[in-house]
Amino acid sequence: MCAVQLQVRPGTAAFSKGQERVLKILQSAQELMIAGGYHNLTLRKVAAGAGISVGNLNYYYSNKQDLLRDLLDKVIEGYVWEFDQILQSTGESAEDQFVAIVKFIIEDIGTQETTNFFPELWALANHDEYAAERMDALYIKARAVLNHLIAILNPTLTETSREQVALFVSASMEGLTPFAGFGKPWATQRPEITNIAATSFLQLVTSITNETIQDGLVAKP
Repeated sequence: MCAVQLQVRPGTAAFSKGQERVLKILQSAQELMIAGGYHNLTLRKVAAGAGISVGNLNYYYSNKQDLLRDLLDKVIEGYVWEFDQILQSTGESAEDQFVAIVKFIIEDIGTQETTNFFPELWALANHDEYAAERMDALYIKARAVLNHLIAILNPTLTETSREQVALFVSASMEGLTPFAGFGKPWATQRPEITNIAATSFLQLVTSITNETIQDGLVAKP
C-alpha cells in the first residue's frame, strides 16, 4: 500500500505542514490497526504514534469515524495510483493489463500489511454501518479498473453483467487472504495460485455471456 497526496480536508491541513501531519496521523492509525486490530485504534495511541498531542490530533480528527474515513481514502488512493502505473507500464493490450492487475492484487494480499489490515475492516463493517458504507465505496473504486478492462475484453456484456463479473473476480481474489495471505498455510504456493487465477479469470471475462450470467449453464440432455 503506497503513500499518496491526500485531498485537503475542509478547514484543516491547508498547508504542507498540515498535510504532512495528516499523513503521519493516518500512518500511525494504519500501523495500529495492522499490529493490534481496530480495537487497538484509540486517538491517544494514534497521537503518540504520530508524535503529537491529543489536542493537536483533535484539530484534525475529533472522532474515530473521521479518522477511519480518511484512512480508507488514503488506502484506496494508493491502490488507484498503483493500478494507473500498471496500466501505463504494461502496454496497450487489455489482456496483458488485466493479467497484470490480477497478479498485483494477489501479490499484495501476500504482504503482512494487507493480510492484517483488510480482515480488520471486514470485521468492523459487519457491526458498524458507517464502516460498511466506506468499505463499499472503497471497493467500488478498486473495481473500477476491472470494470474498464472487462468492457474492452468482452464488449457484449451489459453494464450490469460487467459489474457482476468484476465483483466476482475481485471477491474471489480477496477470498484468498485467509489461505494464501502473509503467513497463511498456502502462502508458499501463492505464485502458482496467482497463475491459476490470472488464467482462469481472463478466460472467464472473455467468454462469459449475458445469457450465462442470467440463466446459468444449460444442462445437456
